[in-house]
Order: sequence, then structure tokens, then C-alpha cells
Amino acid sequence: MIYTIFEHKPENFYPFSLNHAVFEIRSGAFSHLDRIQNSIGDKDKLILVVRDSIKGIVSERYPDLIVNPDIIPPSKIIYSNSDDACPNDPEEVKEEMSLSDFKDKTWLNIGEFYLWNYVGDSIFNYDKEKFNMKIQGDCHSSCIMINKNNIHISSSARVSAGVILDATDGPIIIDDGAFLDIGALIKGNAYIGKNSIINPGAKLRGNVSIGPHCKIGGEVECSTFHGYSNKQHDGYLGHSYVGEWVNLGANTNNSDLKNNYSNIRVNMGEKEIDAGMFAGCLIGDYTKTGISTMINTGTYIGLGANVFGGDFQNKQVPSFSWGRNGKVKLEKFLKTLELVKSRRDKVLTESEIIMIRNIARIFGINQSQFEGIRESRKGSDKLNPYIVLGCSSNDDFATVRKKYLQLSKEHHPDILMNKGVPKEVIEESKKKMRAINSAFDQIEKMKQK
Repeated sequence: MIYTIFEHKPENFYPFSLNHAVFEIRSGAFSHLDRIQNSIGDKDKLILVVRDSIKGIVSERYPDLIVNPDIIPPSKIIYSNSDDACPNDPEEVKEEMSLSDFKDKTWLNIGEFYLWNYVGDSIFNYDKEKFNMKIQGDCHSSCIMINKNNIHISSSARVSAGVILDATDGPIIIDDGAFLDIGALIKGNAYIGKNSIINPGAKLRGNVSIGPHCKIGGEVECSTFHGYSNKQHDGYLGHSYVGEWVNLGANTNNSDLKNNYSNIRVNMGEKEIDAGMFAGCLIGDYTKTGISTMINTGTYIGLGANVFGGDFQNKQVPSFSWGRNGKVKLEKFLKTLELVKSRRDKVLTESEIIMIRNIARIFGINQSQFEGIRESRKGSDKLNPYIVLGCSSNDDFATVRKKYLQLSKEHHPDILMNKGVPKEVIEESKKKMRAINSAFDQIEKMKQK
């Protein structure tokens, strides 16, 4: 059997769906795509149909799956925010059709869903069927477990002294390589993803889903973290949805209930929705918050934002915001992102760079500046020297030299070192300076001919 998964109203799932397909939404122990893959046979095939803007990055994440083929074969249709490969009365592609015709066709009248629908989603009882629900791993003898039959601890997980696991209200699943440090309290429903760390004294108060390679401290309730995101320190996060590669600074707190107990309206950018009585925040990938950041009820924070400053933050924080009124400098953003990923043995891929370029256009970041940054990442034998220096082949040598001196002043490692810039950034500046020097040398030789 062939199944075709398509995105249904991705704008309803911003900011997560700015750079993810809707079927990558995580709730409980799995994403929607995970559950679909878990429910089909080994010989079944999946076709993913996504927006053109994210085709590259989705193909990179799922190299074994077919993404946006020119022709859609006869297949069963699954909308992307479904968890089930076998929904009631599924629609079908009965004859081959082109990708463009498939996208133009109206499939499945399923109503309105938003990212808020998956905040604290209580699907854990369904997900636990994929685990053996046995207590294995390295568990300290002082660990307290309530309702043990509802607890799964992987054989490679570690649980430290004084940890309390209370599965009275729902299952607790501790996946491969996870580490629960001293005195952590975890109430079901809860999923702790592969190789994630729960810090000493952390309180996870139910309906919490933690993706892989996260580091979580403080108090968390009814919230989801995607992979490689950190909330290391004290502070409260409730009824919230956090993307990948997010870092919440120490004592970041959010409100998820209004003082008058009225429903919370959330500005999603293109529309405003009623999120109910409890609504914390939605946080896009790569975003960071400063120390003691205060986030109001129903706050939307886009992709790549740097949120800081006293008092409550704005309730609508656009992507690539710097504080309340500024914009992130793209070059520094990319350098930081490369550094953050390298610390987890990951790299910033070409598909991510293309995705960031497209978003950069939307947010008015200078295109020539972006191309210069991208070009300097190439080897000296492949780079275009004029793009690196941000000038034109028609410019005279005096103009080129002026641009070279300006960039040298901005990126010279010795100058940055005197400013107290961290060692990791110094190393990145050395790479940039090599590209700048190589570009200038090439242009100088060409101009002398």
C-alpha cells in the first residue's frame, strides 16, 4: 500500500511550521509521522507532499522517504496532523495525477486545528503500547516509583538518588540514554526523550513531552520540547510548545492563566484564535531568551528571535527579533547557530542555509550581505571573491580595497580578542578572515592584468 501525506493549513501551526512540515509536530512520545510509520507495514511506502519552501530541508531529514514527486501514484491520503495511517473513510488518489494538480485539489474537510491543540496532548496512553513498560536501566535504590506498571525505563537510561516517578495519572516513559539527576520529580503523563537530561530538583508536573538531547530544569507543566532545546535553570514553563535548538535563559517564566480566568486570545500573525483558559507560549526554532525573561499568556515567538529585557515581553514577537525593536544580525546568527550545533556534533546544512535565506528575504535582511556570508563558507577555490567582499566586478580597485579594509576591521581576530569575544567566535572570525583575504588577493590579481 502507498500512503500520501500532505500538509493541511500549515499556517495554523506557526511558528513551528515555518521550517517544519506539519507532520513533524511532536506530542506524547512521537511525532505524527512517527506514529504513521509505526502503524504501516514494512512493505508499505510513504510519499510526503510539502510546501516547496521546505522541500529541501524535509528531504534532508527523511532521506529514505519520497518528497514531492512529480507524479502522485494511486494511494491513500493522510492529512499531516493525523496520527493514524488508517483513518475512517480515507480518501484516495485513484489514478496518477501531477504534483501540482494534487496540491490544487481540496482534500478532506477536517475542520480547523492549531498548534495549541497539541500543547499537553494526552496521547501518552496510546504511545505506551510501543514500549515494553518495564523498569530497566541503572536506577538508584532510593528512587521512589508509584504505579510501577505504568512506568518504562530503558535499559540504557539512568535514574539518580531521590528521584520520584509518580505514574498515578498517566504513564511515564524514560527513553534510551536519558538521565534523571538527583531529586527530580516527574508525574505522568510524561515522556523523556533519547539522551535527554533532567536536572537536579526539576519538577515535571504532567503532560510533558521532552524530545531527544534536551536539558531540562526548573518547573514544567503541560508542555512540549522538540529536540536539542534547553531549559537548564529554575523558572516556570506551562501550556507551551517549544521548537528545536531553543535556549531559555535562567529564571525565564511564562504566564499561562489570566487573572480573571477568561479565555486567552492568541495572535498567530495572520489570524487571532481563542486558545481557551490555559495558554502559555509558542516558541520557534533557534530562539533564545535572556535571564529572567517574563513571557505573558498566549505569546507567539517566531523563529531565530533573541528575547530579552525587563517587564513582560510583547505578545507577538516576529522571527529574527532582537529585543523589542531590533533585528538579529544575520552573520552573528549563523555563527552562533554553527557553534551551537557543533557542540552537539551537528552541522549547519546547506538546506538550512537556503531556508534561512528565504526567511531573511521576508524580514528584509540585505540579500548581498547574506550571499557574502554564504560564499565565505566555501573553500578558497570555489568562492566568488566579489560576493565575499560585497562588491561588484564593475567596481574600481579603490572601492574594492575600501570594502576589504572595512570587513577586515570587523572580522580581524586580534581586534575581536581585544574586545573579549569568546574563543569559539575567534575561531569563526579566522575562517572569515581567510575568505576575505583570499577574495581580496584574487581581485587584486585580476585588476592588475
